[in-house]
Amino acid sequence: MLLLVIGPVIGATSACEDPPKPTKITVVPDAAPPTPPAREGCARTGSMDALDGDPTCVVPRPPEDTMRAVLKNLSLTMTVEPEVIAGSATRITVTITNTAPVETTVLLEAKPRSWSPRPDWTRVSGIPEAIATGESTPRLLFPSSTTDSFDRDVDAVPLVANTIDKNATSSVLAVHLRPGGKLTHDMQWFAYRIPAPAPIVKDDAGHRYVPKTSAQNLPAGEYSVNVDLPLYGLSKEERKLTTRIRVVPATLPDGGTRHR
Repeated sequence: MLLLVIGPVIGATSACEDPPKPTKITVVPDAAPPTPPAREGCARTGSMDALDGDPTCVVPRPPEDTMRAVLKNLSLTMTVEPEVIAGSATRITVTITNTAPVETTVLLEAKPRSWSPRPDWTRVSGIPEAIATGESTPRLLFPSSTTDSFDRDVDAVPLVANTIDKNATSSVLAVHLRPGGKLTHDMQWFAYRIPAPAPIVKDDAGHRYVPKTSAQNLPAGEYSVNVDLPLYGLSKEERKLTTRIRVVPATLPDGGTRHR
């Protein structure tokens, strides 16, 4: 027996409809983080000799007491051979070390040479007159002096005043020193003394005589070597480093000693 069922086909109409379209999701990217401003100054270690020629190290002049606040993070030392033969030379090394566990910024001041009096080397025999070049260019200067056991300067070279260039200015260098990082400067020290030359005289005819002096071996004994660091905003005493050197007489081939 055949049973025929006639009726609507459920789902026939819905099968012909378009399938639902997927929902479009628009992803909005996060806004890019703002670019931090460029840090002023430069990150360096090693020799300070080329710092004053790097324009990236130059910064606007900060408050005078800025450097004094970070001195506690720094070690300032000066090393030299403890014993030197009279009439010879040795090397002095000045070192600035960051002893803090964080980065420390060292502020150095570069000054034109023309701002301060300079030794008149023309009064010393055997030394030609220096040609003044770059007197107005700011440089890192490390002036030094040597004193005997009575705190008397062993060099008596006359000083001459430089012509101050009104356009010359000093500049401040900011050096970011990593933990344990060091800045160094090497300089030579000579075991000589320079006596004061005789005064300049003029005779009755108007002729001017300029006597010269000569460098002599330092007598044996203990001497203090003082170096001023170019640290910004500090007093002379705060910038001063001192070390002791013992000078021994030079030995002659016959076993004697030379005192001059």
